[in-house]
Amino acid sequence: MKWLIITLVAIPCYSYRILCLLPYPGKSHNMVFEPLLEELTTRGHQLTVVTFFPASPQPNRRDVSLEGLAPLNVEIVNLQDAAATSFLGLDKYYESVPIVTQLALANLEICRRIINAEVFKEFLKAEGDYDIILVEHFNSDCMLGIVYSYGLPSVGLSSSAVMPWTPLRVGAPDNPAYVPLMTLPLTEDMTFFERIVNTFFLFFFEIWFEMKIRGEEQRILEKALGRTLPRLSEVSKNASAVLVNTYYTLNGVRNIPPSVVEVGGLHLHNRSVQRLPEDLETWVNETNDGFIVFTFGSLIRSSTLPLSHLEAIIAVFKRLPQRIIWKWETEYVPNMPPNMLVKKWLPVFDLLHHPKCIAVITHGGLLTLTETVSAGVPALIIPILGDQFGNAAHAKRAGIAEVLRFGELDENTFYAAVQKVISPEMRDKAKAVSKLWKDRPMSPMETAIYHIERAVRQKGVDSSSHARKLNRFQLALLDIIAFSIIIMVALGYFVKIILRKLKRKEKQC
Repeated sequence: MKWLIITLVAIPCYSYRILCLLPYPGKSHNMVFEPLLEELTTRGHQLTVVTFFPASPQPNRRDVSLEGLAPLNVEIVNLQDAAATSFLGLDKYYESVPIVTQLALANLEICRRIINAEVFKEFLKAEGDYDIILVEHFNSDCMLGIVYSYGLPSVGLSSSAVMPWTPLRVGAPDNPAYVPLMTLPLTEDMTFFERIVNTFFLFFFEIWFEMKIRGEEQRILEKALGRTLPRLSEVSKNASAVLVNTYYTLNGVRNIPPSVVEVGGLHLHNRSVQRLPEDLETWVNETNDGFIVFTFGSLIRSSTLPLSHLEAIIAVFKRLPQRIIWKWETEYVPNMPPNMLVKKWLPVFDLLHHPKCIAVITHGGLLTLTETVSAGVPALIIPILGDQFGNAAHAKRAGIAEVLRFGELDENTFYAAVQKVISPEMRDKAKAVSKLWKDRPMSPMETAIYHIERAVRQKGVDSSSHARKLNRFQLALLDIIAFSIIIMVALGYFVKIILRKLKRKEKQC
C-alpha cells in the first residue's frame, strides 16, 4: 500500500481547460462525443461544453445549453418521402443530395441563431480561459470563427466519415478516381461511369458548400465580430487533428496524413453488455431459432413506412422461424405476426451481443453499424440518407452485409436479402471481421485522448499534409503541364525559325 501511494503521488497530473463546441442538434452525434467528454473529465480536465444535449451536473464540467435555439433531430425523417423518383436509373446516386443540402441549410440557420444569442457574448468574453478547443467538423464551419478569435490549438470531431469538404483542409487525397464520396453507394473499386458520377458530386458539394453555406457563415460572423476574418476555409486548415469515427477495416483504406485520426468505435469505450430487461430476456430465450434486431436509429421514424413496404416486410417475417424485435414508435403494427415484438426503445448494443442474436436489419447509420461489427453480427442494410449509402457499400464489400435499396423493397427482394444475411457463411464472416476490427495498437479512446493532450502540450501540432496549401490545379499538376506545353511549343517555334534560316543560308550558298 505504501508503494502504491508513492507511485500515485509520483505520477504527474495535468489538468487542461477545454472548450468543446458541438453546434449540431443530432442525438446520434452527441452519442459519439459524450463518452470522450466523460473520459476527459474523468482524467481531471476542466470542460466547458456547448451543446444541444446538456449532461447532468458533474465535477470538472460546465454545460452551456443551446436548447431552444433549434428543434432536436430525433425521429424526424418520414419514410413516406424516402422513395426517390427514378431518372435514367440515376436516383441511387442523387437521392442523398436533398438531405445533405437541407441539413446544411438548417445548420446555417442554427449558426445565425447562436451568433445572435446571449451565449455567443459569453464565448467572446472567455478568451484566454482555455488551452484547447474541440469543435465538430460536419456541415457547418460557423464555430471556426470562435476558434480563430481565441487563437488556440483546435481538434476537430467528426461523428461520420469525412465530409466532401474535409480532405482539402488537411491535405488528404480526395481523388475521385479511387476515393468514393461518403454519400454515394460506392467503394474504392469503381467503374468508369461510377468515377464520372463520383467526380461530379464531389465538385458539386464542394462548390455548393463554399458558395451557399461557408460564404454566408463568413458574413454572419464578420457582422457579429465587427471585423474581417480570414476565409473559414483557411481557418479550418489549422486543426492539430481531426478525430474521425471510422476505421479502415470497415470503412475502407484511405491515404491520410497524421492529422486525420481514425477512432471508429469511440462511443463503445468501457461499454459492457448488460442483462436485457426481464420481458425481453424471456422473449428471446423462448426461441431456438434465434432472433433478428430491426432498428432505423434515432433519426428515422420506422412507423412512417409506406404501407406497401410494411406489408412486404410483415409478409416476410411471417415466413421466418426466427423472432424479430423492431424499434417502432407506436404501440401497434397492423397484422403483426406472433414471432414479432415492437418496442419504442431497444437496448441495441445488448441485444446484438446476446448469443441468440443472428442478424440486424438497419439503415446503416454509423453508430448502429459500428455496434454490429463489434458484436460480430451480419446486417441487412436499407440506407435512407446521408453517409448510410457509403457505409452500406463498404459493409457489403467487407462481406458482413447485404444491401437493399429502399425503393426496390418488396416481399421477394426483402426475403432474398434476409436469407443471405442469416446464412452460416455470412455469420462466420461477420465474426472474423469483428476480430480484425478490434485488433488495434491502441483503443479508440486512448488514441483520441492522446491527440487532444498532445495538441495542448505542443501548443498546436502541424501534422497535415502541405497539399492543403495548394489549389486543385496545383495538386493535379495542371499548372506544370500547362507551363511545359508552353515551353515545348515555344521551343518548337524557335527551332522551326532556326531551321528556316539555315535552309535560306544553304540556298544562298
